[in-house]
Amino acid sequence: MKNLKLSNKEMDVMLVFWNTDEALASSDIPKIESALNINTVRVAIKNLLQKSAIEVADIAQRGTVLTRTYRPTISFEDYLSGQLQHMNFNSLNLMSALVRQETDHENLDELEKIIRERRRSIK
Repeated sequence: MKNLKLSNKEMDVMLVFWNTDEALASSDIPKIESALNINTVRVAIKNLLQKSAIEVADIAQRGTVLTRTYRPTISFEDYLSGQLQHMNFNSLNLMSALVRQETDHENLDELEKIIRERRRSIK
């Protein structure tokens, strides 16, 4: 999904999905993010389904009705990575800037581990 383009409202809906561990119905989203109204959410979900950014996860009971629930098909990190690739962004510069700002030793240790594992996988 390297070239996935999201409108502002689609991004707002995706952020709710990305920050929630469970599949959501369209009616759940305005309860989580009150700035979004149900009509906006329904249009965004229709568009996100067409773009394959989300998928139907299940049919669930909400009150007295059955409704579809959805989950993202792409992680936030993969979405951002695709956007940076699309802009021909230099990953070395970005990673360098992020590492210089990191102050948590555990996070830095985890980054070192990721780099070591990646090096092994490409040899």
